[in-house]
Amino acid sequence: MKETVLKNRKILTGLIALTLCAIWIQSALGSDRSEAESMWLFARVYGILRFLVGEELATVHLLRKLAHFTEFFILGAEGMALRRLYGRRDVYSLVAVFLLCNFAAFMDETIQIFSGRGPSVTDIWIDTCGAFSGMIFLLFCAAITDVIAEEKGREQ
Repeated sequence: MKETVLKNRKILTGLIALTLCAIWIQSALGSDRSEAESMWLFARVYGILRFLVGEELATVHLLRKLAHFTEFFILGAEGMALRRLYGRRDVYSLVAVFLLCNFAAFMDETIQIFSGRGPSVTDIWIDTCGAFSGMIFLLFCAAITDVIAEEKGREQ
């Protein structure tokens, strides 16, 4: 059991590192390359975006903001999963995950300064909301898992 937990911690730590690398590598791309990648993705998801938000709101700008939110949602959820694997349930570890996600958001925008793209305070807020949403989502999933495990324990 202990070996499995240690293995899972290592795997999750690696996933977090990969997520951060993906976020920061994307920010390091020049504006031309970043725009080209956004256009490529937009062409593939336009139909879905148009269905969800309507033709007027289905823009590359919206896609880019959704990407910011999504990548930090994943990071926040991963941070909370790691917190859970360490058996931490205290508020200090919750705040630590949130602050580390915010640090990653500030670094993300700082990297954009050096890649010739303009940093955006709005993107930091979107990143923060994404991370917080991921954290809350994982807390919710963990609570459901705990209730199910408790019910199974009572049945046995």
